[in-house]
Amino acid sequence: ELRDILVQRHGDDKGLKLANRFGRALPSGYIEEVTPWIAAADVETAASLKGPEDIRLSLYRPRRKGAEGTLRFKLFRFGAPIPLSDALPIMENMGLRVLSEHPYTMDPGGSVIHIQDFEVAASLDAEFDLDLIKDAFGLAFERVWRGEAENDSFNRLILGAGLDWRQVAVLRACCKYLLQTGVPFSQAYMEATLNRYPLHARLLVDLGAAEARRDQG
Repeated sequence: ELRDILVQRHGDDKGLKLANRFGRALPSGYIEEVTPWIAAADVETAASLKGPEDIRLSLYRPRRKGAEGTLRFKLFRFGAPIPLSDALPIMENMGLRVLSEHPYTMDPGGSVIHIQDFEVAASLDAEFDLDLIKDAFGLAFERVWRGEAENDSFNRLILGAGLDWRQVAVLRACCKYLLQTGVPFSQAYMEATLNRYPLHARLLVDLGAAEARRDQG
């Protein structure tokens, strides 16, 4: 069935190549855990890796029977998995509580690909539309992991307020500016307040963007 899905998506030539190289490399324990549609998506993700410094990330909800309502976060990387000591603080600051990890390896020929499949739960009260925020969440995780964005609780606003990593960086910069002016609030207090009122955080970002557009006009 995995092969049929890949052929349906990519045509006979590319679909069969993906199935033969990457589909056959999936470990048996992995095949037993996921649906063919998830396996097909993971084959496509693994095939898209470009080198040892490249990673791919996916925040999703499984569709198999009995897994309704659960949330998973999956990481793909050549060579070596991301150490848990690096991944867990990032996920926690982004509003995810890790319940378990299911690590897998696949060898499609050449370098081994590591798949880290985390079962997670959102540790925030705000509701979020997974389809709308999953790409922003994955990109923000990658930026933090690469050291291009700070790892703090402002990042919970990606789930809680539907912001992207750049919008969060603007709020963080405003907070640091206020600290320099001598406001009597700590960064932790401002992080907690914005996370408690995510709609207000969203409105602050929208207001700042509107003011910037007005100044440019």
